[in-house]
Amino acid sequence: MALSDKHMRFVDEYMIDMNAAAAYLRAGYKCNEDTARANASRLLTNANIQAEIANRQEKIQEESGMSVKWVLEKYKKIIEDNITVDPAVAKSALDSVGKHYGMFTDKVKLEGSLTVEKLLDQIS
Repeated sequence: MALSDKHMRFVDEYMIDMNAAAAYLRAGYKCNEDTARANASRLLTNANIQAEIANRQEKIQEESGMSVKWVLEKYKKIIEDNITVDPAVAKSALDSVGKHYGMFTDKVKLEGSLTVEKLLDQIS
């Protein structure tokens, strides 16, 4: 199914800076920023919009010769060239690669004694 003109304009704007809320507003939707964030998020779940964005990103990668693989290969070279020469540069590159792979996540420990029953009692 083809995208509407407004949806296509949203994709055009989104490709500029990958800022969905700003793209939503620049595409001509009239609303406040909170509404723009919510509605833009909803648009990004639209399968047709996702497909259009993916197609454009693939085209950009093909035209530039840069891909995730290319970037990771460059990081690998930086790491290998700097592991003993400049460990700080190697560490920075390793951190970037680790983040790409989701290796580093902040863990938050939540503790408390609130149960569903206590919450329902407080509500009623």
